[in-house]
Amino acid sequence: MKKVFILILCFISFYSVAAIAGTTIALRGDGNVLFIDEEKEEVAGKVSTGGVGGALGSITPDGKTLYVSNSFLGHYSVSIIDVPKRTLIKNLPTGPKPKHGLVSPDGKFVGVNHLNCEMGKLVIAIIDTYSNTVKHTVRIDLKKDTHKGDMSAHNIWTRDSKYFITQNYADNTVHIIDAAEGKEAARLQLDGNPHYFIISPDNKELWVIVEGEEDLTGKIMGCPKVSVYEFSKTLSAGPEAVPDGSYCMVLSPGEASEAHHGAFTLDGKYFYLLNRGPGPDFNGTSVNVFDTVTKQQVAHLNTGGKGDGHPYMSPDGKYVVTTQYGGNVVTFIDAKKHEIIKEITVGQGKHVGFVTFTKDGKKAFVANREDDAVYVVDMKKLEVKKKIDTTEPDKKWKSQGQVLNGYHNIFEVTEKYFD
Repeated sequence: MKKVFILILCFISFYSVAAIAGTTIALRGDGNVLFIDEEKEEVAGKVSTGGVGGALGSITPDGKTLYVSNSFLGHYSVSIIDVPKRTLIKNLPTGPKPKHGLVSPDGKFVGVNHLNCEMGKLVIAIIDTYSNTVKHTVRIDLKKDTHKGDMSAHNIWTRDSKYFITQNYADNTVHIIDAAEGKEAARLQLDGNPHYFIISPDNKELWVIVEGEEDLTGKIMGCPKVSVYEFSKTLSAGPEAVPDGSYCMVLSPGEASEAHHGAFTLDGKYFYLLNRGPGPDFNGTSVNVFDTVTKQQVAHLNTGGKGDGHPYMSPDGKYVVTTQYGGNVVTFIDAKKHEIIKEITVGQGKHVGFVTFTKDGKKAFVANREDDAVYVVDMKKLEVKKKIDTTEPDKKWKSQGQVLNGYHNIFEVTEKYFD
């Protein structure tokens, strides 16, 4: 009996991991979550959450649970999915229009920011992944109650899983949340929208991407940039904490200005920062490369197409792959020489925003929002080899969102693949 029990446990453990290995999960705003078999290059399963706007999500480091944020107006829930069984566990209410729930590196928590405020307060939820219940709800008073539009965008965890970091667009502030205590531990004041965060590999520095310096009306005046903080100082210095350095992007003459996302190369030596430009035109084309030690800019590249958004790192560390909001061009950059190797068009529509790579680095799966499809890219030839339709037959929604196949703290770098 003991041997049988052990065999059953081994089978369950193997099945849990195998169920996600070799699978790219495609999140859709129409409430569908699709499971793409990376070897067969086809949809192998679907879960319908009943939510709307679920274009962003996060998987636990063990590959067992997926959290999808339903960000459409009138929605309040994060959809929780059992990945091995490919079933919906529950829809958990967290607050108005959950934006991007993010699992902590230790897998114990999910931090959730929200696009809308509630009764003049920013809402941040901390989910306990063991019970799949809301452990804490942190409500932060807004100073500016005249803000119109989204309240926040993306988040990050410190690598020790102690702190969840999110932003407040109304006040241009960064909020550092003690996850275990469920309270604000520190706050940073910036001079523009803090859109994105990156934690250095050694957990010592917080890099904050600011869309641009704003005037009193909230209009971006210029200087899309990254501000770098020594993280330990932010916990004691208060809102007046100043960054150790702020570094404006170098743009081409006449280029529209709005910084978007950035990421470290896998060796940690360089930081890639992209200028998307404001919507709806998304005319940014600049990629800036910074030395992470000296913080000096070492390269300025201009890509084809327009609306550079996300810099993805191939698993072999060879390429930085950039995607676009305003076009369908994907750019492959040599991560050491900082030179454009090749550019390809992926599909016909605009907004190729998200990429996964197979663990062996031979394929990439690239989402195209307007085409409502995921495209397979041969990473050896750097060319598109197949289109995978992800939309429903009636094609009512154009809502192909994030693709993911591992654990991410920021979604451009897969920090853990599943065997």
